[in-house]
Amino acid sequence: MLKLKNYWKGLQQVAIAFCVMLTLVGTLFAPVLTQPAIAQSRSPVAIRAAAVEKIKMLRESFDRLEKFVYAERWVDVITYTHGPFGEIRRELRMIASQLSKTQQEAANDLANKLFKNFVQLDNAAKGKDAIAAENAFKNALQNFEALANLVN
Repeated sequence: MLKLKNYWKGLQQVAIAFCVMLTLVGTLFAPVLTQPAIAQSRSPVAIRAAAVEKIKMLRESFDRLEKFVYAERWVDVITYTHGPFGEIRRELRMIASQLSKTQQEAANDLANKLFKNFVQLDNAAKGKDAIAAENAFKNALQNFEALANLVN
């Protein structure tokens, strides 16, 4: 009887470890495994509408960033370029992947230019250089608007 209790405790520990591992694996891989199914189930019209909505949200973020740049609120500029705009390159590439082949190349090129503009804006904000920050922001806005026109 004594040996059965020892085995039972060991089995409980193995069962708990198995459940924890199963939960971790399920949590980590569920988004990866379900993403293709979600993408395939959406119609091209729904995908395009989602892209247009994302562009609208980014445009609103540009409006807020513009206020920070022209008010020379450098900490806010840096925070915003790393926060809401931290994933802009990836997001724009996802949007570009929904476009035609020729539009994809142009959109990816604009996304790269936009990312470089954000790097310049970030550097200008760190150096508290208002002129460089304004120029970088204007260039970023122009590239963003060109990209938004491709999507619309």
